[in-house]
Amino acid sequence: MIVIDSSVFASVVVKDEFYDRCRLYVARGDKATVDIAYAEVANVVWKHVKMGRIPPGEAAYRVRLANKIISSARVYRSVDLLEEAVETAVTHGVAVYDALYLTLAVKLGAKLATTDRSLAERLGGQAISYIELL
Repeated sequence: MIVIDSSVFASVVVKDEFYDRCRLYVARGDKATVDIAYAEVANVVWKHVKMGRIPPGEAAYRVRLANKIISSARVYRSVDLLEEAVETAVTHGVAVYDALYLTLAVKLGAKLATTDRSLAERLGGQAISYIELL
């Protein structure tokens, strides 16, 4: 089992520099994520439209693709992870959004796949052992 954060799904949807590595993780059958991934990836699509990297007419298609890819994972409800995630966020100085994925990884005894180098750098101690940086 691997927990995938929104950065990995977004990479596949917008085809950025991490695409080749991320698509291998997205293709796995044994993956999990948090429900906030839907909104986070849609936001990345919007940002890429604003930057001119994705034509506006492709935005809805890219979001549909994201929804399909994210739904191929076991999706956990963020509300069920929030209390522990807030504690993790406070302890490690990371955003609650990031802590939700890390909390899920810890609960499942899995690694968290991410392209977020700054997240990996901010985590210390035992928490960093749960990160698989792509």
